Amino acid sequence: MKWQQRIRVATGMSCLQIMLHLLVVALLVMGWLSNTMVRVGLGLCTLYAVTLMLMLVFQRHAEGWRREFADLLEELTTAWYFGASLIAIWLLSRVVHNNFLLAVAGLALLAGPALVSLLIKDRRRSGDLPAKHSVRR
Repeated sequence: MKWQQRIRVATGMSCLQIMLHLLVVALLVMGWLSNTMVRVGLGLCTLYAVTLMLMLVFQRHAEGWRREFADLLEELTTAWYFGASLIAIWLLSRVVHNNFLLAVAGLALLAGPALVSLLIKDRRRSGDLPAKHSVRR
């Protein structure tokens, strides 16, 4: 087994994803040390948004290199979402000073996509499954 495969099995992430995570952490530390954390946070959130938009564009293609690229972008957006949402909440806290509004925004950012995904899956499943037994009256 190659060393890249061993790392993937042990961590669940590819070497590229691990290097990108370390790069993001290094950027955040550099931003904190140089007092440019807001600019670094805005840049990382913009990078996440661009990656998400590219993923949505390339996801429409069902075959070839475009599909592989869309799969890579999907893995990146999934892995980066939590960090990007925490940075967005932190940036929002610099502007909004109401704890209740920050809590609502945090719940919307962190739990919103999961709830939407679950609701869409339930809606799809409810129409596809036939009833097992008919109801007699």
